[in-house]
Amino acid sequence: MQSADKNCSSSDTYPHGMQIKRSDEARVFFALWPEASVRQALHRLAMEYQSPCEARVMSADTLHMTLLFLGEVARNCLPQLMQTADKVSIPAFGFILESISFWQHNRIAYAAPLEKIPALDQLVAMLEQALIATGFQFDHHEFKPHVTLLRNVRHASESQSITPIMWWVDSYVLVESVTTELGVSYQILRTWPLSPITAQY
Repeated sequence: MQSADKNCSSSDTYPHGMQIKRSDEARVFFALWPEASVRQALHRLAMEYQSPCEARVMSADTLHMTLLFLGEVARNCLPQLMQTADKVSIPAFGFILESISFWQHNRIAYAAPLEKIPALDQLVAMLEQALIATGFQFDHHEFKPHVTLLRNVRHASESQSITPIMWWVDSYVLVESVTTELGVSYQILRTWPLSPITAQY
């Protein structure tokens, strides 16, 4: 992914004084990052299916729901990317993960909602529109909300109902995917709180 704006700032300093000294490009995506209780419930679910699926369990601290994957972005364009996301917010909302399903083409198992989540679709659409308006380019794929739980699944099965996991969403994040000798790790670069819900009288 490349930005249409070739004149991004060359600063290496990010919000809150964060310094990043890596390559000239960052592999980034917008995501929902679950709170501890949701993350633990998802990890327990993954552990339950690991043996019958003969699969690799995702580390609990990496569990997330990708909203929009951008791929490689010039590091000096990240401040502009963050400024664009500053314009995107909706009221906080909640949804329920109710099933575990499998994609055989990439051998993963994932948790997902059964119903459409209008607020989730709205958040993704607003991010896409804001980035397009600013000149950022990315691959357009149909948004399918899911949380990857298992990789390298050897024995997949039909979708199954799970004990519902309630996820309250009050923020979204920009994440960098970093490849290390120990594998892939994720670093949250910035968090955007959603608008609080106001009482209706």
